Amino acid sequence: RAPNASTNSFTFNIGLNYQLDDDEFPEYIPKVKSRYTEPIKWNLALRTGVNESDYIGLGRRSFLVVSSFLDKRITHKSSLMVGADLFLSPFLKDQIEYESIAFAQQYGTKGDEDWKRAGVFVGHELHFNKNSFVTQFGYYAYYDYDFEGRVYFRGGLKRHFTENIFGAITLKSHGAKAEAVEFGIGIRL
Repeated sequence: RAPNASTNSFTFNIGLNYQLDDDEFPEYIPKVKSRYTEPIKWNLALRTGVNESDYIGLGRRSFLVVSSFLDKRITHKSSLMVGADLFLSPFLKDQIEYESIAFAQQYGTKGDEDWKRAGVFVGHELHFNKNSFVTQFGYYAYYDYDFEGRVYFRGGLKRHFTENIFGAITLKSHGAKAEAVEFGIGIRL
């Protein structure tokens, strides 16, 4: 079904870790500082999934997102990225057609609006061995039809299968309104 329209709950967790039966402290191993450098890498990712309009009865449609971005590994744990996304969302084509017929006076939708979108983004990747947590903040540079606002966020998990091939599961949202869960595969050169 269509994703939630807003935030359901906010949570906060705090924890404590202790050892009751230990008489000896673990031996301290000093960390050797080393400088980490890696060249800028180009990435191409394809993301897909299924999306549904907020209007009842329009059905589910698959979508495709083509992402091209540069990343720079700045430490062992962190990378920064900048790139562009092309969003091909056929459910928006159905929604535009529906609005142009049912709500033409109210929303001003003519029916000739483009259902494709293009955005630019900046992001961060937090690495844990072959896994990483990805966050991105994006802005639609091409946005012919108004859907959920011009700013979008993407957060999720990424897994490097080889040095150059990765997969990802991410959630794309507009503030508290989720648009889609994206399943992606990509190449890093």
